[in-house]
Amino acid sequence: MKIAIVTLSLTNNYGGLLQNFALQYALKRLGHEPVTIDYLRALFATSFIRCLLSWLKTILFYYVPLKRRVFIRYSRKAKRSAWSNEFVEKWIRLTAKCYKYKIKELEGCDAVIVGSDQVWRPRYNYRIEDRFLEFAKDFSIKRVAYAASFGVDGWEYTCRQTRICSTLAQKFDAISIREESGVKLCKEHLGVDATWVLDPTLLLTKEDYLPICRKVPICADKYLAVYVLDENDDVKKLYEKEAAIRGLVIKKFYADLKSTLTVPEWLAMFRDASYVVTDSFHGTVFSIIFGKEFKCIHNKSRGSARFESLLNLYNSGKLNEMRDFSLKWLKTALEK
Repeated sequence: MKIAIVTLSLTNNYGGLLQNFALQYALKRLGHEPVTIDYLRALFATSFIRCLLSWLKTILFYYVPLKRRVFIRYSRKAKRSAWSNEFVEKWIRLTAKCYKYKIKELEGCDAVIVGSDQVWRPRYNYRIEDRFLEFAKDFSIKRVAYAASFGVDGWEYTCRQTRICSTLAQKFDAISIREESGVKLCKEHLGVDATWVLDPTLLLTKEDYLPICRKVPICADKYLAVYVLDENDDVKKLYEKEAAIRGLVIKKFYADLKSTLTVPEWLAMFRDASYVVTDSFHGTVFSIIFGKEFKCIHNKSRGSARFESLLNLYNSGKLNEMRDFSLKWLKTALEK
């Protein structure tokens, strides 16, 4: 079965890239032919006010070293960095680039999967209705949501978004959600039943990821890896304390515009670390996958529901059981 995948733009985000790699990998194992729609939206293309506010924030953050960022050009189209593009070209199958979803991206496909990551969170999606396939609302195709995420346990949609997206959600053949709390949100606000499943990255094991980073030399030093998206004094004190207790040197790694690691190097960070401190969802995921001790800091501004759902499952010791369930759900959803 040829399957199109609709997800967040595959730009400079380690977790975003790896969740799509993992979903394609799992689908190939099931005998399918997945391809991800390479959607790259124009940044702030529809709102000069939003662009202006971004410039003002950039000026204010200039005096805060940890939050310093670059100016965004008005209507500039999103681009992949060299390191992210290298990974995508080697490990992910994509359509031609597009800057607007169109039905032609689904032609020749038997099914479309929406997911994973926070594809159903309005603040991360300019046209949230397109993540519910509004652009293909009258197109005949099997529709599946795999591990779609709202990111939070509260409802962030406007009344108009709720009305449109609930109608579109009811056209789906099967819906699964990445966080347990999202099942309730689907029922109460979209009027659809949903199943709780794992993020695609957790469908794979350490052995599946090791080939990606096999050419990165193993670091012989024992270190505490700090992968923190939003650092402050309290977080700094926490990881310095953890490092002192364990007698480890601190190695800090960055994300987004501060990224310097390739995807293989980023994976090797978890492979070789003795301990990890992170406020990243996928940082937590890969700490678990590589069997590391870790301290997870809930990042409420980026969505804490996903942390709570993952950690509750991990602490219960039922992660492997949930992996088998999630794979079975995906297989059944595409076959029925």
